[in-house]
Amino acid sequence: MAGHEHVHDCGHDHGAGAEASCQRGSSSSELVRFSVTAPDDLLRRFDEQIARRGDVANRSEAVRDLIRASIAKEQMRTPDEHVIGSLTMIYDHHTGDLTRRLDEVQHDYTDEIVSTMHVHLDHHNCLEILALKGRGERVYELADRLLGLRGVKHGELTCAATKQSLGL
Repeated sequence: MAGHEHVHDCGHDHGAGAEASCQRGSSSSELVRFSVTAPDDLLRRFDEQIARRGDVANRSEAVRDLIRASIAKEQMRTPDEHVIGSLTMIYDHHTGDLTRRLDEVQHDYTDEIVSTMHVHLDHHNCLEILALKGRGERVYELADRLLGLRGVKHGELTCAATKQSLGL
């Protein structure tokens, strides 16, 4: 990957593409420096959240925590289990033909969508909540397709249970 630097336990920064001139152990302690671009107000709010929490040493640790949580969430996907959950989305319905594309995707998953609720938040933004059940692979696929659409500002799939965990 271009544009990142490696930081090793030796304390030296090694620029992208540079050969490491120090001995590195086989542990997973190698850190990679990368940059993230974010709007000023978003970064300011993130820093305020870090300060309020008090349990995170710095912005880098907070980002690492977010990455770990994302990976753990992904590992919990159970493609062969029947899952029960909800998908929450906030989107700008004025974005292109987003409303048509949301409907089009949802019509491909009528067996998995139990119910939907649509709320108009303001002139541009809508909240949509889908109650879902079905084989994990299909439920996760539906969520990925919907959340990947341009104009969806925020979304989260929460699988609260599996049929097995409920004894169904």
